[in-house]
Amino acid sequence: MEKVTQPLSIRIIYWFTTVIFWLFSLVGLLAIIFAIGMITGLLDNLQLHVGIPVAIDIVEKGTLDLNLYSKYISVEFVDMIGKAHFVDTPLIIGQIYGVFMIIMVLFVFFIIWEFRLFISNIYQGKYFDYFNINHLKRISYTLVAIWVFVAIYGYFQYFFIVLNLNFETLEFTMNVQTYPSILMFALFIWVLSHIFMKGLELENENKLTI
Repeated sequence: MEKVTQPLSIRIIYWFTTVIFWLFSLVGLLAIIFAIGMITGLLDNLQLHVGIPVAIDIVEKGTLDLNLYSKYISVEFVDMIGKAHFVDTPLIIGQIYGVFMIIMVLFVFFIIWEFRLFISNIYQGKYFDYFNINHLKRISYTLVAIWVFVAIYGYFQYFFIVLNLNFETLEFTMNVQTYPSILMFALFIWVLSHIFMKGLELENENKLTI
């Protein structure tokens, strides 16, 4: 079988994807072990910092002092996104976020795995292939699942955490970050899979006419 020599860009993407896959496998494994420790309560004195995807209005105002401008500019922050530090994190909080962490790691691992298989086929010269189409479709479906999961995660934090917080100088809005860009990227990958499908059909037609 004749060896296919791929362009430099394909080779770079292939090896970069391989390195990323194994690095994430290691990091993901450590993250899952850490999450299991959170769920089982094996981590002593856990100080959990969690991103809260809910917009925060800060009541206090500040000023901006620019050397190019002779006056102070009044500034107030609107719709800030921040992190919450659960001091001496209770077990129930660790269990909840531990489960969320494991699910997200598995989602991302599956996408990287599918993309690695896709790039491996491209590296071998298999461009318009049923397996490539299925890899792209599975990636797009998983991205949709991640988007749904992230939305659930955001609204869960809003109703379970944010609504029960009590701060004198903070106001919380209902502006929950759902990251629609994930959905748009999933749509792009899905369209790309159909482009590959059309390419496969044209390739098969060309073979029949030769």
